[in-house]
Amino acid sequence: MPSRQIPKLYIPSNATEAAIRAVHAAAVAAGGGTILLPDAVITLTEPLPVASGIGYRGVQPVLDYLNDTLPDSGWDFVGGTVLAGDGSFPAFAANDADLGSPSGTITADCITGWRCEHIGFTGFTRAISIGAVNHIGLQFSAVRDLFICDCSDWGIFLANFMHTDVSRVWTHLCGNGQYYASLLPGSTLMPGNSRFDSLFNIIPADGRDNRLCRGIVFEAGGDGARLNEMYADRLQNNAFNRTELLASATFSNGSANIAVPDGGKFRARMPVAFTSSNYGVTAGRIYIVKSVSGNTIQIGNAFTSTAMIASGNGSLTLSSWGMPCFELAARNGGAFVSNSRFLGVDAEGGSGAGIYVENAQGCDLNISEVPGDKNADIVGRRVGFSRFYSSNTTVTDFDTASATSQFHGARGIGRQALLSGMWTDQTRGGLAAFNIRGDAWENQGDLEVRGGNSFIYPRFGMGMKSTLKTANTVLHPLDAGLVTFDGSSTLLCTLPAITNSSDASSLVGLPFHIVNAGSADLAVNTSGAQLFNKISGKTGYTLNAGESLLVVAAEGAGSTLFWAAFPSAGVA
Repeated sequence: MPSRQIPKLYIPSNATEAAIRAVHAAAVAAGGGTILLPDAVITLTEPLPVASGIGYRGVQPVLDYLNDTLPDSGWDFVGGTVLAGDGSFPAFAANDADLGSPSGTITADCITGWRCEHIGFTGFTRAISIGAVNHIGLQFSAVRDLFICDCSDWGIFLANFMHTDVSRVWTHLCGNGQYYASLLPGSTLMPGNSRFDSLFNIIPADGRDNRLCRGIVFEAGGDGARLNEMYADRLQNNAFNRTELLASATFSNGSANIAVPDGGKFRARMPVAFTSSNYGVTAGRIYIVKSVSGNTIQIGNAFTSTAMIASGNGSLTLSSWGMPCFELAARNGGAFVSNSRFLGVDAEGGSGAGIYVENAQGCDLNISEVPGDKNADIVGRRVGFSRFYSSNTTVTDFDTASATSQFHGARGIGRQALLSGMWTDQTRGGLAAFNIRGDAWENQGDLEVRGGNSFIYPRFGMGMKSTLKTANTVLHPLDAGLVTFDGSSTLLCTLPAITNSSDASSLVGLPFHIVNAGSADLAVNTSGAQLFNKISGKTGYTLNAGESLLVVAAEGAGSTLFWAAFPSAGVA
């Protein structure tokens, strides 16, 4: 058996950029190892090198929470390993230039076995920038315990990764939070297959227009890209200190262009809503900014939809709380996030669409917090066979292309498709509303409790199971419902014996609606000594041709079991 190689540890002689680069070169030459960074602030002048088999491990950063409050408000570094830049470059960068097409040796170009742990970052474009359009990223790697602030672009940007663990990454005061994506054609590779835990982003509250800052994003882009099999637990984005944008939007008949007072207040993919309906838009429904040019915007129904054409001239009031807290979406119509699980999605504060999901297939989202009282909590566009769980009063807006998905939990306002599922309608006095089928429009649940929780009311007609019998038959509980006998000679129908020894085996309440559609008599008998309507000796009933009999298994005083019978006259 070959001996196990012990990882080599490399410790810089002092806390300088040059010392780190020197030990990195030594680690590469030796075939791998871990660079132990000191408890210090280390100033960089360019990105540190990234190579397969090399790890960077710092001393756990010590944080001082701003205003002596919880970490929700941000932090300053007061100890541990902190890398500092001048805002013009990323701290770690590799394979982060977009390519026109994937490399023919794309899997060989992966960065394998890279690690980055226990480090603080401040003053970069991105703390980590690995992977890009058509450019492979990490595999079999780990990114853990990173605390990132003051990045002008994304706090962390990982694209085209596989079998990588990302845990406890906090971002604060960054232009955008955290970005994880597949930016490759699906025919080349389907990245993903990775695990995430404890991702936390805080939208800046430093005076900038923080409605334009994106939160935590999982995205599929490129030609038919697939971001597949992501397993994430505890994702939080706080968007407090945002204010509502209210602006006049002027429509021009037959045009996609909408005039706004200040185009600088908008960016592509920003959710917006309108306070009234006209010119082709519906009040309250979420629309997406498709493009911004000067003081002109275009909107559509989704990230990947075409721009909407106005059906008239005039102005409406536009509302937006800014970019979503959490995005699970695609860059184009042929890309999908698939077969993934997101547990404990926490979207707090102001957001035009707290959780925005588009082109997701077979995904589960368990939502612990929603913004509330904003434009929408969950927005779904073209979401297939996915499930949303939220115990909060949740405002939803799903398009009809999402009707194969489910919503469970507590619902507030529901716009467009309500989806199938089981949920409590919080807008109707807390009455339970169970949407079993899930229609495509803005109706209430298919079944709901009314009369102070006293009876179930169906919104649609209730069908009855129907069974055809053409011979003598002993009915089985599975025959419950309408039972039609059709014969040219006398037939015999025997009811099952009623049992009630336990809830699991009880037949009390079992109904049969028996119809004689034949040309001869039908004899309906009980099994044994059980009676019809507790009438002594009444164990049989004859139905002439065209007559029917409704019987329901019942229990009387002294636990006596009998058949409650409701005969009807034949049709004249």
